[in-house]
Amino acid sequence: MKAAKDIVSNYSAIVFDLDGTLMHTEPDIRKATNQALIDCGFPTLAPEQAIPNLYGPLPDILASVMTLVQAPAVAADDIQQAYLTHYARQAHDHSFLYPNVLSFLDQLISRGYHLAVCTNKIEISAKQALERHGLSSYFKVVTGGDTTAHAKPHALPLLTTIESLQVEASECLLIGDTHVDALCASNCHIPFIFHRNGYGDHSVQQYPIAASFAEYSEVCL
Repeated sequence: MKAAKDIVSNYSAIVFDLDGTLMHTEPDIRKATNQALIDCGFPTLAPEQAIPNLYGPLPDILASVMTLVQAPAVAADDIQQAYLTHYARQAHDHSFLYPNVLSFLDQLISRGYHLAVCTNKIEISAKQALERHGLSSYFKVVTGGDTTAHAKPHALPLLTTIESLQVEASECLLIGDTHVDALCASNCHIPFIFHRNGYGDHSVQQYPIAASFAEYSEVCL
């Protein structure tokens, strides 16, 4: 397997996942989830309980949490609305960029790369997170889990992102942290680079991986 830096140098457009790839957002997701559960009268997640399905669209994440706390399906809409309220109110204060993300993005911009984000996070939340952490200006396109009719791993959101970038798929690669990203890239026939320090697990190995890295210092050009 080639080094991630060498793969990056062969392309002119890069699409990034967000949660677990550009930034660690789990603390804000956990806090908003627990506040929503409290508002709706359900027990919260214990500190040692991992949030399942962090790679999925918000309704899927919350559905998995509801199963853990034995909340009935009828409460789904109320929990989601409460979650969105708390998540926006927190202003992403508990999330943070992975080390050297800004350095990598600065290098890519200086070399003329076309950059975009394709995430399963709701589009408005994704844009708020990028704005809060000073990343908005780097990305020409931001596609969320609710931007198109399907979320990742379906090909549509990534293909829509690439089309909006006004580049060819052959010029692009995807950087992400879970099997959902790997499968999405495979469905679009573009290379996938795996961020190993994100939220993924061994299931990512079931899909093609062009390269992987643990720290962004490894991919700085």
